[in-house]
Amino acid sequence: METKQLIFLAITAIFIPMAAWFGIKYKWAERLLVVGAFFSTSYLVDINFVSMEWYRGDTRGFEFGVTDWMVISLVIVMAKSPRWRKQKIDLFPPNSSLMLTYLGLALISLMVAYVPVYAGFGFFKLLRAFAVFWIAYNYLRSEEDIKFILLILAAIVAMEFLFVLMQRFSGIYRAPGTTPHSNTLAAYINMFNMLFFAFMLGEKSKRAFVYWACVGMGSLMVLATFSRGALVAMILGYVFVVILSFYDKVKPHKTRVIGILLLAALPVAIKVAPAIIDRFLNAPETSGESRHLANDAATAMANDHFFGVGLNNYSHVINETDYIRFIDNPVDRGIVHNVYLLHACEMGWIGLVVFLLMIANFFLIGLRMVRMQRDNTLSFFAVGLVAAMFTLWFQSMLEWFFRQTYMTVQFFMLAGFLAALERVDRQMLRDKKMELAKQWTLLKWWRETNQ
Repeated sequence: METKQLIFLAITAIFIPMAAWFGIKYKWAERLLVVGAFFSTSYLVDINFVSMEWYRGDTRGFEFGVTDWMVISLVIVMAKSPRWRKQKIDLFPPNSSLMLTYLGLALISLMVAYVPVYAGFGFFKLLRAFAVFWIAYNYLRSEEDIKFILLILAAIVAMEFLFVLMQRFSGIYRAPGTTPHSNTLAAYINMFNMLFFAFMLGEKSKRAFVYWACVGMGSLMVLATFSRGALVAMILGYVFVVILSFYDKVKPHKTRVIGILLLAALPVAIKVAPAIIDRFLNAPETSGESRHLANDAATAMANDHFFGVGLNNYSHVINETDYIRFIDNPVDRGIVHNVYLLHACEMGWIGLVVFLLMIANFFLIGLRMVRMQRDNTLSFFAVGLVAAMFTLWFQSMLEWFFRQTYMTVQFFMLAGFLAALERVDRQMLRDKKMELAKQWTLLKWWRETNQ
């Protein structure tokens, strides 16, 4: 084990019990852990154990880092803090059955993998992401929690915007922000764009300037990446938000916001249009050809292996086995730029089916909230999260974002928030009924005393 890994483990052994102790004792410390857990997902500080940096798969070691410190500390706080004794901690949040089935198939793929250690890297990453999902679900309890979370996500957008500005000024044409690639940044920020756009349309409050600023910064960042897929996904996502938001409730405020946005976007569109058009027209044809060849190879692997070739094993199989016949150029033998076929080849067609059912069920949870037409913070959050997931899964037909650690963790964090909304809605309805009962009791007492 390397010195840096030993140091990291030593710090881990000190930080987690200390942070958990402070979180149990003090509310402000618990809040700091929540900020750290969610904010750190945007700037991953990880150590790789059994590191294999030369491998071209989606994960190159057993990743462990600061986000895990925060998550483990929060689990201890929720289990031990007196503040949480009255709260019901759900071991199995909504959609857990499909998530556990998906995890079980990932475990099977590990056992049948060409190289089990590569599959182990991917399996461990899923465990980390599921832990973030569990924390996100169990933490979100009230409307105030949603507003607090929105501030954390707004801070992430602002930080990424500063990174992109610095990178652009330093001469980087397609800025990646804190993520591994500009395309990743575009997909990552697009999910937040949908969330803040939904609140721009739905909510009229003192915080409205935060939503406007985040949508402005986020849209500019997507433009700065010149990611063709992300640009299309952003436009379609914004349209989807408008449709869902107007279904929730038609209000003049929403029409005004759309009108202002169109006017504000016009000069920006005119400015960047030539570069974007050039990006679409002059993209190398070899890129599309290599994608088709990789898709063919992935399909063949899925047809030949019932449980797939093993999680995170495509890159090994395409380079080291007979499947090399599909792709002549070694440069193109990296990974499948289609997350659905990537699941099929690594976890079998059955793995793809379970994956699709899992993400579809999250859509259904969100759409159920929108269908209630509450026209409140919960429905705005649901609209934004459903549209955010739409942008990710739409673009995933041409990319493998979900398998990148940034996107895996971000998706399950947002999915945890989405899964919690129905519980928050029930609690808000109970609180409203109790408040009405109190008011009725006071009114009745006042009438009796004044007769």
